[in-house]
Amino acid sequence: MDLVTPSIGLIVWQTIIFIILMLFLSKFAWKPIINFIDKREEKIKISIEKANQVKKELKHVEDQKNKILKETRVKRDMILKEAIQIREKITLKAKEEGMKEKIKIIEETKKNIQIEKKATIHKLKNQIGYISIKIAEKILKKELDQTDKQDQFVKELVDKLY
Repeated sequence: MDLVTPSIGLIVWQTIIFIILMLFLSKFAWKPIINFIDKREEKIKISIEKANQVKKELKHVEDQKNKILKETRVKRDMILKEAIQIREKITLKAKEEGMKEKIKIIEETKKNIQIEKKATIHKLKNQIGYISIKIAEKILKKELDQTDKQDQFVKELVDKLY
């Protein structure tokens, strides 16, 4: 049973050694340990403050980014609207110019048709005149031929009478 119940001398010596150890540790070890713990705690506080500051700056940067994105979207929408308006103006202007060109071409075509019509009518008049002259020439020749026959007949009659 000696193993279960310690003797009084052992308890006294263990207590004395424990007290000497506590005094030694309090004089030489606890101050550096506490100083180290305090310094570590201060570093942790500073790190937390820096992390909070960085978090605030990050939030500020995020807000600025969102603001810039919003402004960029507004500018993009304005540019798109302007581009659409310019496209519509160009399309309208092209249509108007196309209509003007179409009208100009139609007028030029009408003028060309009138000129060709006049030239064709003039040609037809010349051909009709030429054909009329030919017909008149043939009729006159026939008439003149008949006049020659009549002159001969009249001469024959006059010769017979004399």
